[in-house]
Amino acid sequence: MAVLVVAALVGIIPESGPHLFFVTLYAQGMIPFSVLLTNSVVQDGHGMLPLLAHSRRDFTIVKTINLIIGLLVGLVVLATGW
Repeated sequence: MAVLVVAALVGIIPESGPHLFFVTLYAQGMIPFSVLLTNSVVQDGHGMLPLLAHSRRDFTIVKTINLIIGLLVGLVVLATGW
């Protein structure tokens, strides 16, 4: 569960590089799919950088929504045993 939260928090970073860490861990069988899915839902690569430059408030709102949805999806998938 702690790794799921860490994956979600790392997903807040508006860059795609940190996501590769979780892809690699999943490919090696070190983390469950739910952790990778959580990071994937929260992580949106460089797509948020223009919004961050335009409005920090809107960036924070979008990332908060992504974080909540990502954690909910990850917890549901984790509960099903994936």
